[in-house]
Amino acid sequence: MMKQKRDLYCFKPFQIVKCSARYEYPVPKPRSGHRIVCDESNIYVFGGYNPENLRGPPGTNVLFKEIWVYNFATRTWVVVYPPNMPNELASSAVILRGSTMIIFGGTGYPFGAVSGSEVHVCNVRDNFNITAITAEGSIPPKLYGQALVLDGRRLYTVGGTTGHEFTTDIHCLDLKTKVWEEVYVYSANARSPEGRYRHELAFDGTRIYVLGGGTVDTTFGFKDIDAFNIVTKKWEIVSTKCDNRVRPPGYPPPRQFHGCVQLPEEGLQEPAVFICGGYGNSHSFRDIWKLSLKTLQWTYVRECSFPQTLYFHSSAITPYGCMYTFGGVTRDNKRINDLYATWVCIPKLEEMCWEAILHYNPDLYLTAKDKLLSYGFPRKFVGRL
Repeated sequence: MMKQKRDLYCFKPFQIVKCSARYEYPVPKPRSGHRIVCDESNIYVFGGYNPENLRGPPGTNVLFKEIWVYNFATRTWVVVYPPNMPNELASSAVILRGSTMIIFGGTGYPFGAVSGSEVHVCNVRDNFNITAITAEGSIPPKLYGQALVLDGRRLYTVGGTTGHEFTTDIHCLDLKTKVWEEVYVYSANARSPEGRYRHELAFDGTRIYVLGGGTVDTTFGFKDIDAFNIVTKKWEIVSTKCDNRVRPPGYPPPRQFHGCVQLPEEGLQEPAVFICGGYGNSHSFRDIWKLSLKTLQWTYVRECSFPQTLYFHSSAITPYGCMYTFGGVTRDNKRINDLYATWVCIPKLEEMCWEAILHYNPDLYLTAKDKLLSYGFPRKFVGRL
């Protein structure tokens, strides 16, 4: 174990920290349009785009046909090139349930020329094998920039674009029967929100909240939020409450290409969603806002912001409440490969203890796992190494 003196560990919620990597290991190239998901051990980076990547590694061009994995405990990156990787690698919709990464939609390059409507699944604990689900029913059109919600075995997809037309149509795939259903398709005779892409979603078990997003010339705000009720199968307008501490209007400025995470259901905190960064109305952002799904109250997290404005990045949250943000585009149109972390809630004490152990013993992963178990380390933490 590490013997040299280190700075004292201090748990710091709502502070953005740039994650370091062990430099003897490779790191992913700067990118935008990618998606990330994470579990208790790793971040998984799917795809992405960089116009300067014309001389990338084998199998890549301006799009990254690869999955990168960052391990929190070892601070190392590893790249995987799955043989059945889809060709639509920008502005896909990606979520993780257990060890299964679910990938839907997205576009190739040039954007909109080739888009996807297949659902791919990838087991992140079994050689990253990617397979396409053979589905039937009312299959959604080929789009990109959609967003996903998973309710049990029902996978909802909302919105997206062909590159020319924008929608807020909703389709649902039953992951057991492999049958698609049209849940809502635009009708001039019924209230329907304006089409959009690169929005984000929140879900409270009944309503799917559509957060931001935009078109070529319109960006949507956060005061009155479009929400789809999956019970009544109707759109509703949900009015939120402003943060009175912030000068009017007290709501997040309209934006798209932002990051968004929803607090895990640990039972320790109120249901809430966080949005971060993004671009709208010729401005890029570095801020973080919290929306309570219980009270519909917006809170500007004034003590927490990125060191620079950021959009076309991607954010994900661990099961214990640490939000990670990777990549994106800065104000000067530069793509980056920075990884940031911030705790957006107070986790269980055991998580803080694990962080402290890794802080004082960064080479812990070099110790044999059976020896760590004999020392009394809980098996679930040893398994994260």
